[in-house]
Formats: sequence, structure tokens, C-alpha cells
Amino acid sequence: MHCMTASSLKMTTTSISIAQDPESPGFNEKSFNENGQETPPHTNNTVAEMGMLINGTDDAKDGEGNEINFPESSHSFLFTEPVKSIPFVFSLLIASMTYACLFIALINNVVNKDVPVNVSTCVRAAQYIGILIALLMEEEIPTALFLLKRISKPILHSKFPELCYWKFVGSCILRFSMGYLFLANVVVILVKAEDVLEIFYDVLALQFLQQLDDIAFSVSKIEVLGKT
Repeated sequence: MHCMTASSLKMTTTSISIAQDPESPGFNEKSFNENGQETPPHTNNTVAEMGMLINGTDDAKDGEGNEINFPESSHSFLFTEPVKSIPFVFSLLIASMTYACLFIALINNVVNKDVPVNVSTCVRAAQYIGILIALLMEEEIPTALFLLKRISKPILHSKFPELCYWKFVGSCILRFSMGYLFLANVVVILVKAEDVLEIFYDVLALQFLQQLDDIAFSVSKIEVLGKT
């Protein structure tokens, strides 16, 4: 199975170096450590430099001089690969399987289960804890928001002119809908749960379905499904 190179798909952090102006306030020509040895002048302004680094990374988008990095997910094939290619079809198959499983689980829980009454205190506590666990485990919605925020149409075209921006937006919408379908399943499971372990097992099973795209990408990257 063909897979993208790590440089274009691997999520990495961008490092930013900041040069200090010798004429700026707080710059000392010479400084010494506790042993009396001279240290580089910039060591006295470490805190200030860290503040500049944080502010710079918060405000800057992936524009000139910065890499655009895509998630290690088969969803990335939906906009990085041609429509008539094996990786695109493979990604579409994985997304369809995930949707189908989440829809089947939702329909089954809605139709075949009733809302229990007078559940135990342990079940009630597990329901509230399950809400927090589900919100922490759900990653598709935050990932889609991050990608749309960091990668605009001009930036994508400047880095990768061959990619279609609307295919990129479509893959993000796919992540959105999949994330909300996951949360809808979790709500139904929590409302209709009668046992503590049932809550945790069902939430973990839903999370496994949502991570099929990550698993598929990992499998294709190590060439289990074919050669690059």
C-alpha cells in the first residue's frame, strides 16, 4: 500500500529560534556563574526568550518558513492522493467502515434498550465519569478544528499547489461528523446503562472504531498491505 512520506504527514512541533539584540534592555556584556566562570550573554534573558517563543508560536500560522504537517491518519489520503488511486479508495473504505459501525451501534442502542429506572449510585457515578472520559478520548473534532485553523487556502496552495483545498475541507468535515456520531453513541450508552463495566466497555469499543483510520495508516506505513 502506498503511503505518504513522514515529512508530509507526521505531526511535529515547529521550533523557533530567537536572536537577541545586544542593544536591547537587559542585555549584559559579561555575566558570570557561581564558580566565577564567564557565561554567554544571552543566559540572563532565558525567561524573556521563552515568553517570546510562546507568543510567537501562538500567533504565527503555518505560513512562510514553517512546515505544514498532516495527521498520521488514513483520512489524510482523502486530499493528498488522487481520487483514482489505491490510497484514496483505501481511506474511503476505512471511513465507510467506521461510519457503518457507529451507525449500527447507535441504532441498536436506541431501538433495543430502554432507559433504566432507579439505577445504583455506582452506575450514576460511572455515567458522569464516562462523560469526562468520552470528551477526553474524542479527538476527531479537535483535530479538524486545529487543521482548519492552521491551514488556510492560500497557505495550502503555497506549500502544495497540487492539492485541492476543498478536498482538505471535506476530510475535516468527515472528522467533524465522525466525532459527533461518536458522542451521540456515548450519550445513548450512558443514558441506558445498567452496569458500571458496561459503560466503560462500550465507550472503549466506540473509541476503537474511531481510531480505525490511525490503525490503517500505521499498517500501511509499515508496508503490511503492500509495497510503497
